[in-house]
Amino acid sequence: MQIGNIHIGSARTAKPPVLSVGATHFLWDILVSRYDIIMATQHYLNYVHDPDFRFILEQGLTKVLEQQVNELEKELDRYRLPLPERPPKSVRFQPETNVISDEYVFNRLFTGIQGFIDNQINAIRTAVFNDPVRKIFIKYLNKELDLYNKLCRYGKLKGWIVLPPMVNF
Repeated sequence: MQIGNIHIGSARTAKPPVLSVGATHFLWDILVSRYDIIMATQHYLNYVHDPDFRFILEQGLTKVLEQQVNELEKELDRYRLPLPERPPKSVRFQPETNVISDEYVFNRLFTGIQGFIDNQINAIRTAVFNDPVRKIFIKYLNKELDLYNKLCRYGKLKGWIVLPPMVNF
């Protein structure tokens, strides 16, 4: 007996799990974007001087990005989709100059999260027929919103967010 993507009984009668083209695209796209941001974060860690900001980047790398990559890879395996090439485990080097500041890295991260939020919303809208995949996208959106909120507070504390002028009406 088959109920959605869950099968009870003989493996011969099981249907493979189904995924729409749009949901497939977003699973692939979100995984590739996570690979890209992992590599960028590893790159930026070579330039960051502020110990608090370094800690934030390292936590985001290990506690968020790498966990999401593992989950997305399992999902792609479940649907028998090929995996994109993984980035290197680490990108370590000695920067020759201080041309990249902590504020620059923060702003790259900050605008990147804004883009991820938009992407997650589109992914949720696309995964209408696959409840488990939509649930993953919703979980990632909630995590992105939480991280964005924390980065807003941290960026204001450091003076790294350019605030628009305040207007009294």
